[in-house]
Amino acid sequence: MNKDDILLLLRTSRSGFVSGADLAASMGVSRTAVWKHIKALEREGYRIEAIPSKGYRLTTTPDVIVVSDVKRGLRTKTVGREIVHHTVIGSTNTLAMELAQKDATDGTVVITEIQTGGKGRLGRTWISPRGNLYLSVILRPAVPVHKAPLITLMGAVALAATVREHLKVPAGIKWPNDVLVSGKKVGGLLTEMSAEPDRIRHIVLGIGVNVNMDARELPPDVRRAATTLAAETGAPIDRTSFVKELLAALDNWYQRFLQDDSEVLKAWEGLNVTLGNRVTVSGTGTRLEGLACGVDAEGRLIVELNDGRRQPVAAGDVTILKTEGPGSGSKGPG
Repeated sequence: MNKDDILLLLRTSRSGFVSGADLAASMGVSRTAVWKHIKALEREGYRIEAIPSKGYRLTTTPDVIVVSDVKRGLRTKTVGREIVHHTVIGSTNTLAMELAQKDATDGTVVITEIQTGGKGRLGRTWISPRGNLYLSVILRPAVPVHKAPLITLMGAVALAATVREHLKVPAGIKWPNDVLVSGKKVGGLLTEMSAEPDRIRHIVLGIGVNVNMDARELPPDVRRAATTLAAETGAPIDRTSFVKELLAALDNWYQRFLQDDSEVLKAWEGLNVTLGNRVTVSGTGTRLEGLACGVDAEGRLIVELNDGRRQPVAAGDVTILKTEGPGSGSKGPG
């Protein structure tokens, strides 16, 4: 038993108060141990009222992810079977890769409140203040190595679907790994892999979402291109509930990916905001400009150049120049 068990008892008390004796008896520990757990919860930002003859009552809950609440009722086949939660770490992807190398269970999730060394694509830093969501999932898919990039598209579909269905906010996906709302970035994904020529050892799918942070914490250049879920809904988001919905969506789309990856591509196309637009692709040493006309079976963006040639692009930064066709991502996943 630990402080999370005490938190659960306090949160589910019908009268509001739970006596120290009842807490001790329920947990099989001394009242001194109960008091220590209460103090640990208070250091994390919980406000707990103590009244003689009545006991303890939870009065204020901080904006933290409660793992016990995430696990309760989470019926997934793979994702979230194990959840590792930290208040502060360098990077969820880094820790997840380390755990994966130590044979962590398929579907293990690493979550933190703050990252001090968050990773972005192409070696960039992901700014990671408190109030957002930073998680990584360890996956061991039995698929060919060339199918690995589809994991990023799968994760983007799951994240966009969660935002749309759980929060009723019309999110769309910009290739390859950005989730947008109102034309601004609200989330991003980063996959890292360990593989042999003929098999995948493990993939770590990292997801960062701007949830409740104050946008003023971002540098001005980033702030102009970013938004938060709280800003788009007009109210703070319950991050614990959001994480639970996201893990369920990730598991659903991961199982569908394993059975038929064409389902992921179809859903991605329904949510995309890239296809049908003129774009530039840069960041990999070359710069292309043309019409984004599709993605292939390996998740590469197909760009039709001005001379009519079609160029597959495996990585890079996409800038949308001009809308030429639908590509609005308004249909949602199938």
